[in-house]
Amino acid sequence: MTKKWWSAALTGAVAVLVTACGSGTPPAPAAAAAPEAPPLDLSGVVLLQHSTQTGLDDVVFADPATGAAKTTLSLPGYDSSLNRFDGPATKLDLISPDGRYATLETGDGVDVFKLNADDRRYERTGTVPEPARSMSEKSAKFRNPRFGPAGSKLYFDDDKAVYSVDYRQLGPPVVEATIVPNSSSDQHVEDWAIGPQGEVLTWKDARHAGEGLTYLTDSAGAIAYAFYEEPGAVYQFVTALDATTVLMSAVTGSDEHGVLMRLSLAGGTPQPTKLVDRSEPMIAKTAAAPDKATVLFQTDQDEWFQSPVTPGAIAQPALGQLKPTGTLSERQLVGWA
Repeated sequence: MTKKWWSAALTGAVAVLVTACGSGTPPAPAAAAAPEAPPLDLSGVVLLQHSTQTGLDDVVFADPATGAAKTTLSLPGYDSSLNRFDGPATKLDLISPDGRYATLETGDGVDVFKLNADDRRYERTGTVPEPARSMSEKSAKFRNPRFGPAGSKLYFDDDKAVYSVDYRQLGPPVVEATIVPNSSSDQHVEDWAIGPQGEVLTWKDARHAGEGLTYLTDSAGAIAYAFYEEPGAVYQFVTALDATTVLMSAVTGSDEHGVLMRLSLAGGTPQPTKLVDRSEPMIAKTAAAPDKATVLFQTDQDEWFQSPVTPGAIAQPALGQLKPTGTLSERQLVGWA
């Protein structure tokens, strides 16, 4: 009897439990996970592109093989300078070495922005204050911002001197060097440059070779910036290929924006060799690849070509997925990250 009673009791308990479980509200299904945004890829060709949606600018990192945009970051501002990106430039004219900070020259001076990775945009962190002036001095503003190649310095000038601040934590600007004007009358030749170790280079230390080459050297004695003049043309520095060889682009004269040139100072005498001869439409913007083996250029009609930096090289169409806008006002090549 006892065994039969326990068996019946156990059967009834199980039946009650099954009935209770079956009659309850089933658990809600797990919410579908939101799709993750693709990771930020801050490498490739760097473009400053006008956004038709916001009316401001976007920083675009494009695939150097195809031109497809890999990462687009909104930048809440626009550059007010007339020719800051007019000649050869590098990504350091716009973004920091790690891509986490950006800078623009605005009507108020130099603005600094920090990347908000979650929202995929740069946010303004502050404006470098105007340089101090006495009552008798003309008002001025800081301009020509450029990130240093290492560390956390942002450099700029006020026509008289080069200054720097720590862009991660803005503070009072520090004077780095007094500006000594260069000897060229062309506006594209810069009054100062930054060496690979962050050293400020000015024309008080100018060197000359042959009849047309004027250049600056870095702390290791390698050419860090130069311009070359010949009858009918001025060539501006694009990048150093090695300690004595530079890549240059024509910026004035009969070859204005039309010629890329490799210039070697081996032996102490400038030896120029044209790589890409005069083109139609004219070359407007140039940037060298990080390995210095290739140069990318944008024409004044926003067409794209690429060429090896070896003499006799033939330029080929590039960035095929970038649809030409027909004008430089909507998209500009800045550099190569």
